[in-house]
Amino acid sequence: MNMRWRPLAASLWLAIGISMLGRVGADANNPGGGIAGPPVTAVAAGENVVLANGIVTATIDPGSATILSLRYQGHEMVSQTGRHKAIYFFLDGDKGYERISPCVLSVKQQTPDMVDISCKRVYDRQKTNMHPCDVDTHFVLRRGMSGLYVYSILNHPADYPDFNVGQYLMIWSMPGTARRWLMEKIYVDEARHWELPSPADFAKAEATPVKEIVKLTTGSWKGKYDCKYMYTAPYWDLGCWGFASDHNDVGAWVVFGSHEFFNDGPTMSDLTAASGIIQLMFNMNHYNGSGLQIPHGVAWQKIYGPYLLYCNSSPEGGDACWADAKSQAETEKAAWPYNWLTGEKLYPLTAERGGVTGKFVVKDRLKLDVSGAGAWVGLYQPDLGTNWQFGTRSYQTGGNWQFDSEHYQYWVHADADGNFSIPNIRPGNYILAAFATGAVGELSETNVEVKAGGTTALGDLTWNVPHPGANIAWEIGVPDRTAKEFRHGEDYFQPYLWDKFSSEFSNPLEYTVGVSDWSKDWNYVQCGYLTGTNWAPWKWRIRFALTNVPASGDATLTIAYASAYYAHTEIYVNDENKMFKSLEPAVEGGNALIREGIHAKYCVERVPIPVSLLKTGANTITLALPPGRNDLPFTHVMYDYLDLELPAAK
Repeated sequence: MNMRWRPLAASLWLAIGISMLGRVGADANNPGGGIAGPPVTAVAAGENVVLANGIVTATIDPGSATILSLRYQGHEMVSQTGRHKAIYFFLDGDKGYERISPCVLSVKQQTPDMVDISCKRVYDRQKTNMHPCDVDTHFVLRRGMSGLYVYSILNHPADYPDFNVGQYLMIWSMPGTARRWLMEKIYVDEARHWELPSPADFAKAEATPVKEIVKLTTGSWKGKYDCKYMYTAPYWDLGCWGFASDHNDVGAWVVFGSHEFFNDGPTMSDLTAASGIIQLMFNMNHYNGSGLQIPHGVAWQKIYGPYLLYCNSSPEGGDACWADAKSQAETEKAAWPYNWLTGEKLYPLTAERGGVTGKFVVKDRLKLDVSGAGAWVGLYQPDLGTNWQFGTRSYQTGGNWQFDSEHYQYWVHADADGNFSIPNIRPGNYILAAFATGAVGELSETNVEVKAGGTTALGDLTWNVPHPGANIAWEIGVPDRTAKEFRHGEDYFQPYLWDKFSSEFSNPLEYTVGVSDWSKDWNYVQCGYLTGTNWAPWKWRIRFALTNVPASGDATLTIAYASAYYAHTEIYVNDENKMFKSLEPAVEGGNALIREGIHAKYCVERVPIPVSLLKTGANTITLALPPGRNDLPFTHVMYDYLDLELPAAK
């Protein structure tokens, strides 16, 4: 049923006494809960609503779609003090920062097994600071579940004004005292899980010129830096992130059964957890993320979620809680789409969705070991074709899955033989994209039709990897759309790493093909070079020998960019006094260096070089950033991969 909420009309609510129980072991990793445990209750508490099931108790302010309290095993799992207290949602766009309010409460579903309440904010044309979009936030508690499901629906009717927003996100602040956290350990991925500085350490930390970065002066992190961007990661690689404790044996997590509602595809990174906070970016906008830009005259809707705010416990401490959260993510994934979310046209159930199967066959005539094993294969729909602005440049993003916030995307990893099966796709026409480690670029297949209740079998999809040359003279790196194989590829997330480059590398950087090791001698980022207190341009030289040079034609320098930020690449061929070409990457932006990333958005550039500029024996290609912005370290490029291909001898 769907009823208007009256705070004092408790008769509208099912009220059943409950006893606070611990985590029911038999229901662990059961999607949506189990059949054991007390019924779910929903009762009025003044202007608030309290949902409980004997395991968790959530107090919700329906007027602002805010979770004021989440109690689990006697612990308050939400901060009650500070800037980010509670669990709340906001939009940030051309109308500025906007918390989601005022909302009207209604009940979508209520049984002893489940309660689903809606807190809906409708756009008011009289309020100039309100983004023109309706926002409907749902909170769902199920019997036997150690957490709360959340989903939200954004709706832009065609008669609403232009809707322009960069961020739509959720903030969950972790509880603690002035001296210690309830959950002292953070968990994001295999490279980033450790004990945090304490609140007392943060209180004594020093500010730095980068406002998001602080330097710790006490505790186990003394002399080290902390920054929220340290923990950014590609969402599609993670089933969960959060916090847990070795002392209190509890954990708090966001857990995903699907990533289909996130923007910009599987390589897109953004904020996850940080010191004392869980962040969830429904529309990821850092690292050159695409914003939502829905013009007047266009009707648009999208459902984000459901996802799970999960609480767990283990007498074995934080690592065991993390392992359980990852298991919960796999269980949620297997149950997607949830059969309990009914009557919502934006969320078709299994029978109303379709699938696509096939085999991704990669054939590379110059690199025979490249295959479709583990490749990303996905389906997407062209976006609205917005003009993306970066500095004085603009470029069209329509048809590029890296810049699509309006639609859903569906991605899977192929198996060891390149076979793939993409399940639970909304019916429609799609473009299929696939890319594999070791190959530059991607396969693209248009007009892939998905029908409800059916499976579209595509058979073998063969990608003949394009090469402009007859052979590869040399290559640096591994095509994987990141710079992680280069130096600092394993600790790139450390703040102020850029200050150390001048003590680790010469200027110019000297890289000799066949002698140098790109994991040690090639940095993950080319940026400014610190000399004393000044930043200078940093040249990179690639030295290589050729046993012979074709008599005519063009060689081709391929540069796959993992990131570029206000940085043209100046290319010199055997003469540093005469620039051969100033290369402007097709895609740039995102400020990945200062945000401690290993990539932003990907593009490939191929530069023809007349063979007359090359010679038998020693050669040098120099890459430099133009002067003008090198007073700052953050102007940069991150290379994914480079090679030089030679034409066939005639």
